[in-house]
Amino acid sequence: MKKGFLKIVKKVIDEADILLEVIDSRFPTKSRNAELERIIKLSGKKLLLVLNKSDLVSEENVKKQKELIGVKSVFVSAKKKQGTIKLREAIGKLSGKNEVKVGVVGYPNTGKSSVINMLKGKKSSGVGAIAGFTKGMQYVRISSKVMLIDSPGVIPLEEKDELLMVLLSAKNIQSLEDLEGTGIEVANELLKSNPEKLESFYGINAKDGEDFLEKLAFKRKKLAKGGTPNMNEAARILIIDFQRGKIVL
Repeated sequence: MKKGFLKIVKKVIDEADILLEVIDSRFPTKSRNAELERIIKLSGKKLLLVLNKSDLVSEENVKKQKELIGVKSVFVSAKKKQGTIKLREAIGKLSGKNEVKVGVVGYPNTGKSSVINMLKGKKSSGVGAIAGFTKGMQYVRISSKVMLIDSPGVIPLEEKDELLMVLLSAKNIQSLEDLEGTGIEVANELLKSNPEKLESFYGINAKDGEDFLEKLAFKRKKLAKGGTPNMNEAARILIIDFQRGKIVL
């Protein structure tokens, strides 16, 4: 975790009563941040997991993830404006009868700003300086008792988190040092998440990530000299397909 983490995110945590941690529905465990959740717990604030991009996850996988998460959570698709009512209801239950401030935190590219816009809607209105509210922060009233902090707390990614950066589309294939190795890791992650969906999409049955890339190379006729599979080209196909949202898990 970068040293600047606390400065970037702590302001939102300190100001909010309820924190929405936006994570990716396709790999919720990897896109959660244990240190962030520990700080929220120690601060006595309430945490709600918002699993965004649920349109890229099958209904069966959504049900499976709900059972595994173990904390209060809501599945949404900010892109398709799905789950807004459920998210508002979940916030309402956590707030009780009190007026609360809600903050949004999470890794880059999980859709934090989109979730904020989804909650704001068209009828929300910004507010100016209010007693008891931090100077310099923008707020939006989204209901009679809920004020939304109108800027997300972004958890910075480190270079060592290359797989997570690729999965979150925070790093493109041009900047990968080991395209084949990262492609194998991505394939392993997708096989672990939903092997049936991956097999259905590509028409490939594979035992692991390396086996998957080999078969994908042969299937797409991406061959090197001597007819050996071009693993870099296969990795390129997989990562681009995934980052463009073509693969529903």
